[in-house]
Amino acid sequence: MGRNLLNITDKKFSDDIKRIFMLSWPIMIGMILQSLLGTVDTYFIAKLGTNEAAAAALSNSASSVIFVISTLVTAGTIALVSRSYGEGDMDLVRKFSGQSFTLSLILGLILSIICFLNSEAIIKLIFNPEPTVAVLTEKYLSIIFIGTIFVFLNSVLRTILQALGDTITPLIIFGISNVINAILDPLFMFTFHFGIKGAAIATVISMIFSCIAIIIVINRKIYGSSLTQFILNMKLKLEDSMRILKIGGFACLQQLARPITGIFMFSLVYAVGGREGTAAFGIGGQLFNYTFIFLVGLSTAISIMVGQGLGRGDIDGCDKIIKEGLKLAAFNMILFSIPYLIFPAGIMRFFINDPLVIKTGAEYLRIVYIGLIFVVYPTIYGGVFQGSGDTFPPMISSLVANVVLKLPIAYLLSRSFNMGTNGVWTAVALSVVIEAVIIIVYFKTNRWKEKII
Repeated sequence: MGRNLLNITDKKFSDDIKRIFMLSWPIMIGMILQSLLGTVDTYFIAKLGTNEAAAAALSNSASSVIFVISTLVTAGTIALVSRSYGEGDMDLVRKFSGQSFTLSLILGLILSIICFLNSEAIIKLIFNPEPTVAVLTEKYLSIIFIGTIFVFLNSVLRTILQALGDTITPLIIFGISNVINAILDPLFMFTFHFGIKGAAIATVISMIFSCIAIIIVINRKIYGSSLTQFILNMKLKLEDSMRILKIGGFACLQQLARPITGIFMFSLVYAVGGREGTAAFGIGGQLFNYTFIFLVGLSTAISIMVGQGLGRGDIDGCDKIIKEGLKLAAFNMILFSIPYLIFPAGIMRFFINDPLVIKTGAEYLRIVYIGLIFVVYPTIYGGVFQGSGDTFPPMISSLVANVVLKLPIAYLLSRSFNMGTNGVWTAVALSVVIEAVIIIVYFKTNRWKEKII
C-alpha cells in the first residue's frame, strides 16, 4: 500500500510539472522571441551611436510606464476569465472577455492620443537630457506612443486566451509579429535611412498585425465566429467593469511602481553616469529580460492554474503547484548566474565598443543580479495572488520596495556616499530583496485561498 501511495504521489508530481510546462513553454518561447526582438532593436540602434542608444533607453523607460497601465484591465481579466472557465461557465467567459476588450480599447485610445501630443513635454519634464539626445528620444518615442492602443488590445486579448489555457496561439501570432519587426528594423533604419525613427515604425507595424490576427482568433474561439455576439458582449456594464477594474487597480499600481521609479532611476543614472551610464542601464536591462523568460512563463502558468483550481475548489492542488513553481524558478536563477556574474563585460561588448559603457554595464549586471536572485518570490507568489484575484499584497510589496525605499537609497548611495552608478545598482538589488520579504509575509497568511471576486 505504501508503494502504491508513493507511485500516486510521484504521478501527481509528474502531472503538476507537466501541466506547468504545457502552459508555460509557449509563453517562454514567446518571451524569448520578444527578448530577441528587443535585443535586435538594441543592437541596431546601438550601432547608430551612444546618443541613439541612450535615447532608446530613455524612450523605453517612459513608454513602459504607459504600457504597464494595461494591467488595469488584464489583471482582472485573467482572474475572472480563468475562474469562470474553471467553473465551466462560458457565458461568463464571453461576458468578461468582451468587457475587457472594450475597456482596453477606450483606455488605450485615450492614452495614445494624450502621450503622442505631449511626447516632447514628457521627455523634458522627466529626463531633460542634452539637446541631441532629446531630439532623438522624441523622434523614437512619439511614434511608439501611436502604438499604445495596440499594446493595450494585444495585452488583453493575449490574456484572455491564456486564461483559457491556450498559450500556444499567442505564441504563434506574436512570434510572427516579432519576425516582421526584425525584418523591418534594418529596412527602415538603414535602407530607407530613417535612423532611430525606423525602429519605432517597424515596432508599431508589427503591433497592428498581431492585433488584427488575435482579434480574429478570439472571435472564432470564444464567440463561434459570430461578430454579432462579439459586439454584444463588448457593451460595457458598470458592475462587471468595476469588478475587472477593482482587481486590476491594485495590480496596475504594483506594475506601475517599477517603471515609474525606473524613470527616476534613469534620471539619476543620467545625472551621475552621463549618457554612458544611461546606455549601460538600457542595455543591461534588455539583457535581464532573458532571465525573466522562464519566470514569466511560470508566473503566468501558476496564475492560470491557481485561478482554475480555486474555481474547482482544489486548494491542495494549488499548494503543490506553487511549491514546484518555486523550485523551477530557483533553478532558473542559478543557471543565469553564470553569464551575468562571470562574463558580464563580454556580453556588454557584443552590443557596443565604448569602454566606459562596457565597464559600467558589467558592474550593473554583477551587482543587480545578486539581489535579483530573490525575485523568484515576487514572481511566483505574485502569480498566485493574481490568479486568486487578490492583487493587494503584490501592490504593497512593490510600492514599498520600489517607491518608498529604492529611490531614496539610490540617491543616498550614489550622491551622499559618492558611489555613482554603483550606488544605483546596489539600490536596485536591495529593492528586490525587500519586495521578496514583504510578499513572503503576505503569502504565509493564506488569505488568497479564501478570496471572493
